[in-house]
Amino acid sequence: MAEIMTAREAVKRYIHTGTQVCWGGFSYTRRPYTIAREVIRQRDRIKHHFCTMNGGASIEEALAANDLISRLETTYVGLEGIQPVANSIRRRVQDGSIPLFEDYSNYGYATRTIAGRFGWPFAPLMAELGSDVPEYDVFGKAGLRGRNADGSWIDPRIPPKKLAIIDDPFDGWGLRPHAFEGGDTTANKTNAVDRVRESDKYTGKKGVKVILVPPILPEVTVIRAQRVAVDGTVRMEGINGPDAEQAMCAKYLIVECEQIVPSDELRAAPELNHLPAHITTVIVEQPFGGYPSAVPNYYDYDWDWWVSYGRTNRKSKEEVRDWWTKHVVETEDDWDYLQRIVGMKRLFELRATPAYGYRADLKRPM
Repeated sequence: MAEIMTAREAVKRYIHTGTQVCWGGFSYTRRPYTIAREVIRQRDRIKHHFCTMNGGASIEEALAANDLISRLETTYVGLEGIQPVANSIRRRVQDGSIPLFEDYSNYGYATRTIAGRFGWPFAPLMAELGSDVPEYDVFGKAGLRGRNADGSWIDPRIPPKKLAIIDDPFDGWGLRPHAFEGGDTTANKTNAVDRVRESDKYTGKKGVKVILVPPILPEVTVIRAQRVAVDGTVRMEGINGPDAEQAMCAKYLIVECEQIVPSDELRAAPELNHLPAHITTVIVEQPFGGYPSAVPNYYDYDWDWWVSYGRTNRKSKEEVRDWWTKHVVETEDDWDYLQRIVGMKRLFELRATPAYGYRADLKRPM
């Protein structure tokens, strides 16, 4: 059975200085802000952590602004529509405050989570080919990959290689267009497979190439869901991103949610559930806790908050950190933050229009 506890208890027990935490959600949707804000409140105890995440930068940005990231393994890091590259992350990478930043494409990272979910030693993809992603190996350059002389891993959180490129043992048979008995398919005629077969890049041998990526294996994954049964069964609504996969990759899973419900409520339609009870370690119930991100069918993101924060985030590092101190660190918990800092009036203004799952009349000015 999963344990039900407060955000403060969950963070104190499972997130410590240096812990590798995989943060769920995607872009501005279903971000686990209750736990992220609690990590910020406990920043004097935690100091920093190893941040692993796919998609957008809202959680990473908040944690970076509070100097809570020492290693960053991620994909695109921007606040879409506000800052193409999120300023707090940009500054700390540039000044060395985040000294280790390992980059994958969104699809490459997602493929790693699939490998982790199914317990595979690696997973194949081709998305990184032709880019400069394979050329940059920050963790390798820092000497963190591989084994020590005694056979133990130098850092068990970091795979021995960023990726591997091999010749496709099936010579592109699985690619399109494919030669069916009745002739080539008409699908994807722009995929110049024959031209690809002429390249000897990466392996020195002509033929189709495939990238193999290692699984994501974080110590803790944190996700947000709309409903979680008291036994730990998880149901998410709206875009899932890689959350189901990330959840199954981790040693411990913390699920924050809008509601804890009876198990029978989710058993009534088991095909709509995403995670079985035995995957969940901790449940944290906090209505509106995904704010300022959106939780589909419950409330929309607060675009005014993001625009305002985008302006704040252009100020000095010290001013941005002081902003987080005033708005989050000095609050007692998320209820205190949501009621006193945000205000229930604003939260209710963001409630989803039932027919759409988001706030249909929400103004989204720049």
